[in-house]
Amino acid sequence: MLKFLKYIYRISGLVIFKKIILIFFNRLKRGKRTIKNNSISFGIKNKHIFFGYYDINPISQKNDKILSIAVPAKKNTNSIALIGYFNINGDKKFVEIDKTKTWCWQQGARLRWSKNFDNTIIYNTLVDSKYGCVFRNIDTKKNLKEISFPIYDLSIDEKFGLSLNFSRLQNLRPGYGYSNLKDETINDKIPNDDGVFLIDIENNIYKLIISLDDLSTIEPHDSMDEAMHYINHLSWNKSGDRFLFFHLWTKGNFRSSRLFTADKNGENLFLLENEEAVSHYDWKNDYNICLTTSTKKNGTRYSIYRDLTNERDILSSEFLKQDGHPTYHPSNKEILLSDTYPDKYGERSLFTFNFNNKNIYVIKSFKSPLKYRNDYRCDLHPRWSNDGKIISFDSTHKGLRTINIIDFEDIIHT
Repeated sequence: MLKFLKYIYRISGLVIFKKIILIFFNRLKRGKRTIKNNSISFGIKNKHIFFGYYDINPISQKNDKILSIAVPAKKNTNSIALIGYFNINGDKKFVEIDKTKTWCWQQGARLRWSKNFDNTIIYNTLVDSKYGCVFRNIDTKKNLKEISFPIYDLSIDEKFGLSLNFSRLQNLRPGYGYSNLKDETINDKIPNDDGVFLIDIENNIYKLIISLDDLSTIEPHDSMDEAMHYINHLSWNKSGDRFLFFHLWTKGNFRSSRLFTADKNGENLFLLENEEAVSHYDWKNDYNICLTTSTKKNGTRYSIYRDLTNERDILSSEFLKQDGHPTYHPSNKEILLSDTYPDKYGERSLFTFNFNNKNIYVIKSFKSPLKYRNDYRCDLHPRWSNDGKIISFDSTHKGLRTINIIDFEDIIHT
């Protein structure tokens, strides 16, 4: 059998088939591994259950509910998504709260719990036939607020939101934006009326604070010529007085990126990374940011940047020389949670890094079927609960997308 598979692998020109055989070989060599931590999966038959990106926590303050999105087991994003939650400690059944057409595989509907209103969730949806956002009570199933612009990230006091053109984002980075409405900027490479938007939540007012046109003139790269420019990954710092965002441009099959920070109103703009491609991020506090970056020369690495300076500390662990989705523990900032992309066994791993002793602790690994790739892929996107006792993540190890939790309370100090 092994000789036959080796022969097929050698003569096959099919990339996916070769990957399947390679994974099979590696799993045979490795044998069985003992899993230390048990995870709990929440799913629905014939539906994908997931949350989205790693920068929002789906678990309620009391650790008794986990927000989720349910969509038919199809590859496209034209289906209506159900917005709801699972009772973690109860019957584990899905409780539907609403529906939305504005969702994507990688970032979901930017669904989250409100910190200011009890039993209230926030998510993007169509408001008056345009992209918008609602604050909805999960008990009454009525909207407390309707915002006339979609939200990417909310300040800690929920008074201000950051946003972008989700239709342009979907056109230029499929899987991250929305396709319900036409992108009016599709023929404009560097729109002067598009970029980063600030939303006044209380007054339901939004305005452009940083334009793509202005960004393209700041220490420009040669590769920007004739490229299509766009914004992604907006994130407030802990106090909500500054934020980071990615400025990206694409030409043909090539995508480039860099990272800026700015004050709440778009002032004091600072180009924090202009040489290496930026990938994922998390604010440790108001000044320090963990970033994964990559270059052809140095490969991929985790680093700690200090905002408004050129200071940077590169993390030296061999395990961190790969991309992942880093998140600091809510109270113990010496613990960093992250994940990996599929390894040679076709598995994604959850792990923590301890800044004090430089130890890596691999929590658990999960099979990642090859059919989930490109914009349809399902990264683990690990997230801490508010108290750091539970980790939630998305996965396809059961065949369909499920949202999962692991009790991490007993090992957060390893």
